[in-house]
Amino acid sequence: MEGAKVIAKDLGFFLTHSSTKSNDGEKYPRIYLHCHRGYKNNTYVPDPDKKGRSNTKSLKDGCRFRVRLVGLPEEKTWMIDGVKDNHNPGQFCGFHNHALELYPEGHTQRNAFTNEELKDMKEMEWARVAPRKMMQTINQNYGTHHNKRQFYNMTANIRIERLSGMTPSDWTLHHAREMGYYIGYKRDDDRHLTHLFLAHPESVRMLSAWYHVILIDSTYKTNKYKRPLVEVIGVTPVKRNFNIGFAMMEGETTDSYVWLLRELQNMLGDRIPNAILTDKEGGLVAAIPQVFTKSAHLLCIWHIKRNIEAKMMDLGIPQEVARGVVHGSWKKVMEATTPHAMIEEWENFKNGFWGRNSKLIEYLDRECLEHKEKWACAYTNNIFHIGNTSTNRVESAHSTLKAWLNTSTGGVDTLFLSWHASIGGQVIEIRKELETCRTKTFKGAYGPPYGVIRGSVSLYALELMFVEGKKTPSECDCVIGRTHGLPCSCRINSFKGAGDHFR
Repeated sequence: MEGAKVIAKDLGFFLTHSSTKSNDGEKYPRIYLHCHRGYKNNTYVPDPDKKGRSNTKSLKDGCRFRVRLVGLPEEKTWMIDGVKDNHNPGQFCGFHNHALELYPEGHTQRNAFTNEELKDMKEMEWARVAPRKMMQTINQNYGTHHNKRQFYNMTANIRIERLSGMTPSDWTLHHAREMGYYIGYKRDDDRHLTHLFLAHPESVRMLSAWYHVILIDSTYKTNKYKRPLVEVIGVTPVKRNFNIGFAMMEGETTDSYVWLLRELQNMLGDRIPNAILTDKEGGLVAAIPQVFTKSAHLLCIWHIKRNIEAKMMDLGIPQEVARGVVHGSWKKVMEATTPHAMIEEWENFKNGFWGRNSKLIEYLDRECLEHKEKWACAYTNNIFHIGNTSTNRVESAHSTLKAWLNTSTGGVDTLFLSWHASIGGQVIEIRKELETCRTKTFKGAYGPPYGVIRGSVSLYALELMFVEGKKTPSECDCVIGRTHGLPCSCRINSFKGAGDHFR
């Protein structure tokens, strides 16, 4: 039978098994094959009056081509024979009613994946390679012509095989547990997963060392459940962020965020973050003081600027003008170094041109200045935040994860695998940067006061200290000591003048 199919394929059509007959009184066993564009029953005729979907497509067009394989036991072989046409006595079903194959790309029977190709595809799917990129690699490596739909279908089949009958949530919990993940989850009364928090074992280890500043933000369009995905990000001393964990929650309510923060608190143990940076999401803002009572809560200045710009555009102000205000007179309010200076800049803003726009002033007073302690430099300069005053790091993490996802409608298992794949590369890059700090020297750090700490302090910290050391005593505001925990200009110059080293 396979030999007959190979012959047919070489001629430009495909044969499908119809039936096998051996115990019906005939002398020899027979295997009946028909054209793949015909019907299994040679006498079947579709009813044109039968109602059905009119917009569907089918390969079946009633082709009557049929052959039979007759077994010859004496000769231990099979013979290919024709089949009589029941509708036309005396004739055989030996003709097709359609053109033969022209483009092999349109026929999955000719383009079936080989075992070697399937093995490569499974490895690429595990590494979260997009089907469109699989197509380019497989076709190029094997000289084949598989089409895009084949790759998407096979990727879906590989996922079904991987789940092995388990639900996506159960599979995720099982494998996350096997991989040593920190796991937190909640189920409803029907045992459906409503909340999930996962943290890679390497992330747990990094958090134990670098817990001082934590950034939290949510994003959408990452899963088929249309639930928010919350990413929790930490900051390393080499100016690289690391993913602490991700959570998928039922909604962005205060209760959901309290649950997430409790899981984060459980990971931290007795460690307390100095600062937690977020946007102005109501549920998250309300949850933080309930859990992290001793941590400073900062609001993202990038979101504040963007919201002001959007409000001004709603008031009919052109975008270019709004952007100029945000990065001009309003920026002076945000970056004033003392509360007194900030009040002065705010009064200047109100007494200026934009003070006549009562709706804008009311918005700034209500939405921004009411929470000034969480974003204004006059207040945040007294908080250890290592230079993090916006959630851009989390936005970057969102983009990275979505690049690994390849889809916005995947299940929780797809989300977990994409997250796991992204963490591996992240850990490698952080370790590379840490080793660079141990083996390379910042040129400005020779001699007092940096000589002893070279190789044990990050290059980023040395660069900041070098720039700070160039300030004159009158320019030193000691801010870097409070925000970064590094020596300020007056202390650096004091050590330098005495020829002493930091230790």
